[in-house]
Amino acid sequence: MTYNIKHIFWGVILSGLSACGSIGDDGVGAQVADLAVGIVTGRATQAAPAPALASQEEILSNPSNFMRVNIRDLDRWATMVPAATNGSRVTWVDSENITITVEGGIVVATRGMPRDLMGASATQTLAAIRAGGGEAQRTHEFLDDNDQIAQELLQCSIVSKGSDTVNRLGQSLDSQQYEEVCVGTGLQLTNIYWVNGAGRMLRSLQAVSPGAGYVQIDVF
Repeated sequence: MTYNIKHIFWGVILSGLSACGSIGDDGVGAQVADLAVGIVTGRATQAAPAPALASQEEILSNPSNFMRVNIRDLDRWATMVPAATNGSRVTWVDSENITITVEGGIVVATRGMPRDLMGASATQTLAAIRAGGGEAQRTHEFLDDNDQIAQELLQCSIVSKGSDTVNRLGQSLDSQQYEEVCVGTGLQLTNIYWVNGAGRMLRSLQAVSPGAGYVQIDVF
């Protein structure tokens, strides 16, 4: 049986996928790896960018003030700006009041998406990336079908996939690519991060929620 991200998350929230067996190479891990290749090479099918809140010149001349997000399963692009800061966490908002909260570039909460990510941990993943790879434990909390919070404990492995180039808005940026594979009770998801030499995350492809699926995030 092949699962996409929606099926996997629904299974975890509703039944833990206890009756569906394991998720192999044809599951979401393989899908997201292929998707990442498509993004880098330009072969991925993506939604046409929506009108930006800012021009390309404004985005490039105001570093750390804009974030572009492709909510892939909703076939939607968004330009986000910072709305609030709480310690190391920054909440970004778009023109329709969808928000994504990130910590060091890792998504830890969303609001306004289907089946929001209510909260997640990122500290151990960030530490593993800064160390060049390692293990991490993460807790993710999601809204279930009854608007109750369901919690999933994930064991994650982070590995470096080598150097890579991020191409966007006419720029070519050197980066190191990291892959994070997380496994819970019947759940496997894969996140991919592109980090520059200063440790700043330039781009990522992250699993968010059963309704929103994966999001591609570019921080400028």
